[in-house]
Amino acid sequence: MKFREHQPFASVRRPPCRSRVAMVLFTGMFFLLLLSNSGSYAQADSNGVDIAHIRFFRSENLHFEVATLPRNFGDKPDIAGLPYRPLSRSLPANYIEKDIFERFTLTNSSDSVKSVFFLPGFYCKDIRLFSANSGSPSATPVLIPDTSNLKKPLGARLITLQPHETRTFYCRFHFMRSNVNNIIPRLIEKDYFRQWRSSISDRDYMLNTVTYVATGILLMMIFYSLAAYLQSGSREFIFYALYTFCTAALLFLKSFLTLSGSDFHFFYEEYLDFMVMTASVFTYLFFVRQFLNTKVLHPQLDRFMRWAKVVMTIFFIIYSILYFFTDKYVILSIMENMVMKAIFLVIGVVFIVFSIKKKDALLNYLALGNLSLVVFSLISLLMLQFKLGFADSESRWGIFNRSLLYYEIGLVLELAFFLSGLAYKNRRDIVERVKERERLKLENERKEFEKQMAVVTAMQGERDRISADMHDELGSGVTAIRLMSEILKTKMKSQSIPELEKISSSANELLGKMNTIIWTMKSSNDTVESLVAYIRAHAIEYFDSTPIDCTVKLPALIPQADISGEKRRNIFLSVKESLNNAMKHSQATHLHIDISTKDNSLIIRVTDNGVGINTEQLRRFGNGLSNMRRRMESIGGSFLIESNKEQCTVTFQAPL
Repeated sequence: MKFREHQPFASVRRPPCRSRVAMVLFTGMFFLLLLSNSGSYAQADSNGVDIAHIRFFRSENLHFEVATLPRNFGDKPDIAGLPYRPLSRSLPANYIEKDIFERFTLTNSSDSVKSVFFLPGFYCKDIRLFSANSGSPSATPVLIPDTSNLKKPLGARLITLQPHETRTFYCRFHFMRSNVNNIIPRLIEKDYFRQWRSSISDRDYMLNTVTYVATGILLMMIFYSLAAYLQSGSREFIFYALYTFCTAALLFLKSFLTLSGSDFHFFYEEYLDFMVMTASVFTYLFFVRQFLNTKVLHPQLDRFMRWAKVVMTIFFIIYSILYFFTDKYVILSIMENMVMKAIFLVIGVVFIVFSIKKKDALLNYLALGNLSLVVFSLISLLMLQFKLGFADSESRWGIFNRSLLYYEIGLVLELAFFLSGLAYKNRRDIVERVKERERLKLENERKEFEKQMAVVTAMQGERDRISADMHDELGSGVTAIRLMSEILKTKMKSQSIPELEKISSSANELLGKMNTIIWTMKSSNDTVESLVAYIRAHAIEYFDSTPIDCTVKLPALIPQADISGEKRRNIFLSVKESLNNAMKHSQATHLHIDISTKDNSLIIRVTDNGVGINTEQLRRFGNGLSNMRRRMESIGGSFLIESNKEQCTVTFQAPL
C-alpha cells in the first residue's frame, strides 16, 4: 500500500544535458562509481547526514533505515539489534498495525552547536526518540526528552549536536490508522521551522478557503431548511438539515485539522470521519424516505433503503468493535474504503436508475444530486489513486489538482439539487394546501347555502300553508260576514242601521287586507312580475267607479328576478298608501302610475294632477308619509315627493 506523500514546498529543476555525448559520459561515470565501490560513498553513509550543511530543510537521500515490531512486543525491546533495512516510501498496509523503528546517523562538522528538527513523517503517534554514541556500537540507546515546545505539534523532535559530534538516533512510533499517513523523514533547520510549517499550511490555503466557502454555503442551506420547517412543519426539512450538517462538519473538520498532531485529529482521521460519513448517509436515507413518501408511493425503493440501513448498521457495529478492541487496520481499511463506500455507491446508482425509470419531478431532483456526487466522487477517486492532474509536477499542489476539491463540488451540487427539490415540493404542497382550503371553504359554503335553502324552503312551505289556511278558513268567514251584512241591508231597506253599514265596510276592508297578506305570504308570488301585476290590478280596481281616471304604464320587458315576500309587502303597502292619499286629498281627476327598471332597481312613480301637498297637509298626514319612508328604507330603497300646484309625484325606488 502506498501512503499519501507530502512533497517539499519547492523543488529544484535540473538543467537538461546539452548534448548526447555529455549524457553518455555522465552515465558512464555514474556506473563506474557504482562498480568501483569507492570509499567516498561509504564514508558519507557511515558519517550520516551532516546537519551543518542543511539549509532550510532536507527530505531526500537521508540514508534512513527502518524496522518493525508487533504492537504488543513490549516497551523495552533491543532497539539497536533490530533487523533494519533501507527505508522505502512504499510500505505494506500491515505496517500500520506495528511499531515502526527508524535508524539514522547525524553529524555536525561545524565548530558551533547545531540544532535541527527531526520529523519522522506526518500523522505519527507516540513518537519516542533515542540516541547512542556512534563510537560505541554496544551502547544502549537513551531516550531523549521532548524539548520542542511546539504549540501545534506535528510530531517534530528537536535534535542538538555539539561541534564535530556524530550520533546515531532511533525513533520509535506507530502510524495513525488511516490512509493519509506520511513516511517521509525530514530534517528542518531550527530557525527555519516556523517558516517551513507556514509554507506547508500555505500550500493548502486555496483548498481550505474553498472548503470554508463550501461549508458556509451548506450552513446557509441549513438555516433555510430550518426556516422552511418552522413555516411548513414538513419533517423532510429537518432530515435535510441533519444531512447537510453532517456533510458540513465532515468538510470543515477535514480542513481545520489539517497537519494537526492533536489526539482529536488522530481520532477524527481514524474513526470519527467515517462515522460522520455513515451518519450522513443514514440521514440521507431518512430524508429520501420522508421526502418521497416511499412507504406509500415507492414501496420497492423503500424496501431497498430499509435493507441498506440494516446492512450499514451491521458494518457500523463491526467497524466500531474492530477499532476499539483490536489494532487491525487492514480489515478496517477494507471495510471503509471498499465495502462501505461500495455500499454508498450502490445506493446512489440504484437511486439514479430508479429515478430514470419513474420519471417523477421530485425523483429527478434527487437523481441529479446523486449523479453529481457520483461523477465528482469518481473524478476525485481517480485523481487520488492514479495521481492524475491538470498541470505539470511543479503545480501538483494547485487547487485544480486536489482531489478533495472535486469531492466538495459534488457534495455542494448534490445538496443544491436536493434543496431545489425541497423548494419545489414545498411550493407544490403550499399550492395543494391552498387548493384544499379553498375546496373546504367552498364545501362549507355549499353546505351553509344548502342549510339556508332548506330553511327558506321550510319557511316558504310554512308561508304557503298559512296563506292557504287564511284563504280557506278566514277568507271564507270574512266573505260570509260580508255576504250576510249585504243580505241584511237588502232585507232592511226601510231602516238605516249605521252599525250594519260599518260591518259591511269593515268586512270589505278586512277581506282586501287579508287578500294582500295572502298574496304576500304565498311563495309563488316572489317575483318582480307578480309584484307589478298585483300593483296594476289593485290600482285599476281601487279607482274603478271613482272620479279619478287611473292609467298604468308597464315596462316593455319585466326582469325575471326573484323578490322576497317582505320586500314585496313593503313596496305594495307604500304604493297603496300613496294611492289612498291621492284618493282622499289630491282632488285629482287623473292619476298615472309609471313602473320601470333601471340599474337593477325597480322604480315606481305615482303622478296625479291634483292640488299637491302643502305644508299643512304634511303636518296633518305626516304619519302616512313617514310610514312610506320607513318601509322603503327598511328594504334598502328610497322615497321621494315632488309637488307643486299643478301635480304631485311620489317616487319609490327599491333594489332588485
